[in-house]
Amino acid sequence: YSENFKLMRFVWSVWLLPKYSDKKAFSDYIETFSNLYNSDKFVPHLTLFGRLSISPYPFLPFFEKIKSDAEIVNVKTLNARIGDSYFKKLYLPLSLNKNIFELQRKINNRLKSFREYRFDPHISLAYGNYKVARKDLMLISYKKMISFSSLAVVHTPNKVKNWTVIKKFDFI
Repeated sequence: YSENFKLMRFVWSVWLLPKYSDKKAFSDYIETFSNLYNSDKFVPHLTLFGRLSISPYPFLPFFEKIKSDAEIVNVKTLNARIGDSYFKKLYLPLSLNKNIFELQRKINNRLKSFREYRFDPHISLAYGNYKVARKDLMLISYKKMISFSSLAVVHTPNKVKNWTVIKKFDFI
């Protein structure tokens, strides 16, 4: 852990990260839309729990333990949608399956006393405060399934460019 990180105010989230081939495909869309709309670039992810303002370090053994119960999670993607919020400007909703629901439930049960979080499974393809042209939805010929192969605790301050992985937990 870098000294700089220790000095920063803790704001962190828990993500599922896609396996390499899926990460590449979704990163290409994020790159395309961030260039098209001059918006933030970010790593493709599914947020399981977002934006806690306490130290993440006491929770790392918990994530290590639940990671050992997890396996690669395959999730169906639904049709791309245009959203209203900054972090959900252009996104793919995900079909909620048993594995992902159980993993999120365990995390929520452990963290809900610190912050209420409403789980909304999706993969964002664009962030920002702008209007997405409906025709841009036709640029997306996404995979019908995405596979997540790791859990990550991620420093998520307000500036997206400053997001960094604190610790990654690969599934077996």
